[in-house]
Amino acid sequence: MATSLDSLPLLRNGEEYLSQSRKTLIGTKGEKLLDVAMAPEIHIQMSLPINKKAGFSLLQDLSIDEIIDIYVEAGRIFTQDMLINNISTSLYDFAELITRSTGMPISYVNNALNMIPHVFKKRELKRILKANSPTGSLDIYDNNFGVRGNTRFGWSPRGRNVGVALPGNHPGVSLMGALMPLFKMPAILRASSNEPFTSFRICKSLWEAGLPPESLFHFVTDHSVVDTIVRKSDLGVIFGSEWILKAYEHNENIKTYGPGKSKVLIDIENMSPALQELSQEIAYRSISLDGGRGCINASGIIYNGEDGYEEFRDNLAQKLASAEPLDPMNPRAEIPAMNLDAARGLYKFIKSRMNDKITNITAKFRDSENFLVIKDDLAYLMPTLLEMEEENTMRNDEYPFAFGTITQPNDYYPEELLENSLSVGYLTDHPNKAKKLLRNPTIQKVFVNDQTFLMDIAAPHEGFNAEFLYRSKATNYDGVNNFLKSNN
Repeated sequence: MATSLDSLPLLRNGEEYLSQSRKTLIGTKGEKLLDVAMAPEIHIQMSLPINKKAGFSLLQDLSIDEIIDIYVEAGRIFTQDMLINNISTSLYDFAELITRSTGMPISYVNNALNMIPHVFKKRELKRILKANSPTGSLDIYDNNFGVRGNTRFGWSPRGRNVGVALPGNHPGVSLMGALMPLFKMPAILRASSNEPFTSFRICKSLWEAGLPPESLFHFVTDHSVVDTIVRKSDLGVIFGSEWILKAYEHNENIKTYGPGKSKVLIDIENMSPALQELSQEIAYRSISLDGGRGCINASGIIYNGEDGYEEFRDNLAQKLASAEPLDPMNPRAEIPAMNLDAARGLYKFIKSRMNDKITNITAKFRDSENFLVIKDDLAYLMPTLLEMEEENTMRNDEYPFAFGTITQPNDYYPEELLENSLSVGYLTDHPNKAKKLLRNPTIQKVFVNDQTFLMDIAAPHEGFNAEFLYRSKATNYDGVNNFLKSNN
């Protein structure tokens, strides 16, 4: 490895801290990468009042322009060599650690890391804040009031801090936690033990840029401590499985992000020849970009119509099957690598879900029904397209690789098969038809004639950040005069 860093500390109270409890992080090839400091629950309990009191006051006392300037400087620091445990580490060192830990191809990791300083540009930060503002203005973050329809209203935080439990599926997700102080909301970030690197580097960059350290903590913990972070913070954000969603579904102070179950609808009967030519590429990218690791990667294709179905299905499967398993450190790698045992376990589970009514379309282009490949001590779940009927329970399955199903509606309207999707790409030359999807409360993102794998930090991701962090309330500014007028 390029870096000599042997341990990753916690970030608390303005300092790096190497706790006695540490976890050895093992790479996908079984090699030791480094030790990660683990925070016991007492660290969380001690940090919560600091984050809620000093962190909240210090952020609220900063102007929004001052906070923006801190983030701009952090974006510059993020790309520079950084001292950690008095050891200089480059951004590439971190990219290599992420790839060796998660198996995500190095080119995808570099793209994600390079996106962060772009987001931390002044123009981009202002765009994010204005998009989240109920008035479209930055003033409301400092004044805590605005005017809409000639009505004055107050706009205030729903709590004094937020605890965020980050996932490890994609480095870019760390931005959702690290941007909380941009909205003047202190945060305690709990990073995934498999990918603590991106969020650590962002937090340390923000500290060095002048963000009050009381307003941002960075911990790695055992799973048993996650509940403490999200429940005992005033507000909580957590990513996870369907079971995680059920555990917190009745708590309005905790926002959950679960499986995306994103889909593409091919409205073949209402498509021009030009759009038909593009539709296969849009479906392919939606499934395969970043190795299929994102919640907004498509996991289902709905093909509405008879014309050209088999050709579309086979061409898509052939393109997916053409990917080559390469070491994730290879710049040409497209498929995430996995630990052997984890890959075998997931492969066995997926195969157990398949029945005789499911056809592996990619199999005929690989001359094998097997989509698990083991090469040079690494395992790869190869891009896979399964054909099935609309009522098959596997149609909504989602896995951390380029996996997709394809279905032709028969007994259901195609729009019904899109329900409970995070992101939908609707490919049609009748965009007004997409209005039905915009009205559907179970669909979070609707993209007409575009891929599902679109991520704009300023756009709503299951709602705007500020809709969760702030609330509107009634207020006035001329109470005495109003009272006197009412008595005359």
